[in-house]
Amino acid sequence: MFVAFDAPVVSRYSLAEKKTCMTKKLDIVTNIALVIVAVIASVVLVRNYLLSRPGRDMPPQIAVGETLSLTGVDWQTNGATLVLAFAPGCDSCSESAPFYRRLTAELPTQRVHMTAVLPGSVEESREYLRSLNVEIADVRQGSFEALKIRGTPTLILVDQQGVVLNVWLGRFPPEKEQQVIDTIREAGS
Repeated sequence: MFVAFDAPVVSRYSLAEKKTCMTKKLDIVTNIALVIVAVIASVVLVRNYLLSRPGRDMPPQIAVGETLSLTGVDWQTNGATLVLAFAPGCDSCSESAPFYRRLTAELPTQRVHMTAVLPGSVEESREYLRSLNVEIADVRQGSFEALKIRGTPTLILVDQQGVVLNVWLGRFPPEKEQQVIDTIREAGS
């Protein structure tokens, strides 16, 4: 006759060996998860940045020769007009403030009219310009998309018919700043 009894099961692995084994398994699962996340992130980056067509989701930039539409502006009475598009929170706009102060000081206001266009209310825009210590009398609220402005800061030089003579985008090195001033001064003469 055979008698069955419950005997404790003795494992041939110690508790420390079991913990080591579990740690190794957890490490393998974690590494696999990290590889999967890295592959997904790489695919997203490649699709969005390397394979994207330039300007695919961006509005077209206003170009020389196009007519600029800005509500309430009478281009003929202004002569040459310099439209400055700023946005609060734009680092390049803030960093370019000394150049804009120089523009307002050096350009003949009787021959070159300056208009600042910002997306916020006129009062918020005036406050922003005051914080930069940039004095522009004609401040307007406007849609950058409607003006075909891709980024800020953007300067648009317009003639007496509202035709764009020149467009500058971004922050300039000092030698480029002088070229811009000279070009605007020439258009106003």
